[in-house]
Amino acid sequence: MSAEYSSEGDELRQYYASGRLPAPMRLLFDAHAEINPAAAAHAAHAEALAGAMLAIECPAAMSEDALQRALDAIDALDADAATTPSDAIEPEELAGLPVAVREAMRAAARPEWKFASPGIRVMELLRDGDAKAELLRISPGAGAPTHTHAGVELTLVLNGAFRTGDALYRPGEVCIAGPDVTHRPIAEPGETCFALAVTNGGLKFTGLLGALQSLFDRS
Repeated sequence: MSAEYSSEGDELRQYYASGRLPAPMRLLFDAHAEINPAAAAHAAHAEALAGAMLAIECPAAMSEDALQRALDAIDALDADAATTPSDAIEPEELAGLPVAVREAMRAAARPEWKFASPGIRVMELLRDGDAKAELLRISPGAGAPTHTHAGVELTLVLNGAFRTGDALYRPGEVCIAGPDVTHRPIAEPGETCFALAVTNGGLKFTGLLGALQSLFDRS
């Protein structure tokens, strides 16, 4: 599917502009806008529309110290950023990733690569309720086991490319899969593929892996 986030894309962009998206989904929107000009234009339009709607709303009552508390919170964020080593978790191969993704890596509680399957490593960036954002590193030619999903999965290609069935996804494009989709994404030859995956439900494997998954889920 294209990078329009399906027919509900306009509604999602409105949630983004109003700040009501879960943090993992907002991270995907921010990263998408960095590397895809069309996505950036859509986000700017949604934010302009939200600003216009906010301008006609009746002002809410605020406490006398509201401004100072907001400024103090901003200062605290700046102080945290200043004490975070800029190169702590950012090796050279990650330097070209979107700023939003690299900032999420710095803020992650325990940013580390974990084995997912041969040729694939996963780094969890953040969670918000059922939603989770993960950075995927897929070696050229490596593929995930065939699977479907308990919820919805949006995968934004950051570098390289991967193919699932007849569809090829390049940087700035989003693959959307739900419970009705069974697929096996495979990275294209030549370049390591980095992707940002946001899910609100776990993977459900097929074949032998699926049988093992069911066995452990019951144990």
